[in-house]
Amino acid sequence: MWEQFIARCREKGTTATATLTQFIELYLDDLDNLDAIGGNDLDKRLDSKIKASVEEYLVAGNNSNISLTNETILAICSRLDKLESEFSSESNSNQTTAIHNLADLEQKVEGTCARMTQLAEAIIKIQNYLNNQPRRVNKSYNNSSFKGQTPRIQPLTEEGLASRLGVNVETIREQRNKLHPPLFVAWCKGKDKSGMGWEFNENTGLYHPAS
Repeated sequence: MWEQFIARCREKGTTATATLTQFIELYLDDLDNLDAIGGNDLDKRLDSKIKASVEEYLVAGNNSNISLTNETILAICSRLDKLESEFSSESNSNQTTAIHNLADLEQKVEGTCARMTQLAEAIIKIQNYLNNQPRRVNKSYNNSSFKGQTPRIQPLTEEGLASRLGVNVETIREQRNKLHPPLFVAWCKGKDKSGMGWEFNENTGLYHPAS
């Protein structure tokens, strides 16, 4: 029987201890005819008992907590007033700070504009000064013009080229016959004090400056 009772309690989602406790409480409340109580009837009796207890608690709570509720509401209102006052004060402070910062920014912008105006005026004065200065002659241009007017070097004989390069005639003739014309020009450049190349013209029999 005890094992069946435990299994039944588990099916109901409770324990044997909790179920026995409920029966004991009902017995103490003068419900001594437990054998005649069925499952559904027991649930109804328990619901009725709980409902009555809740109603009794609400009635008693309403009578005893009226003053407490009023005090709570007053405290909440006071707290809200305080928070609103603090928020208003902080907002005014932030607004004052923002106005002060804006004034400082305007002053800085005005100062910057004044300095930019002074700088622009200085640049204009410098430009006017440079425009009024006499133009200088470009030395590089003069040098190039002078070079352009340099007389053209005339062709040389074999003896003249040997004298210019600081070698004898046989060396000139040997190098011209041994080397390819471009190599002979390069050889002459290495010997010429001005670094000029020379090439032999068979039609004239002379050595001309290489272009």
